[in-house]
Amino acid sequence: MPDQIPEEIKHKRFNRLKELVESQIEENNSKYIGTVQKVLVEGKSKTNESMLTRKNRYK
Repeated sequence: MPDQIPEEIKHKRFNRLKELVESQIEENNSKYIGTVQKVLVEGKSKTNESMLTRKNRYK
């Protein structure tokens, strides 16, 4: 297909976006450090069975 973006540029853009999202998630989650939260445990993590997945009330 003509006018396609090169793979290298796509990967760089994706990585920049991923870093931005991860930094925002870290910033948001840091306000909960040292607090107690009610969560709903959904089960074992799909990627790490020693971890649990959960949902909390706040976004």
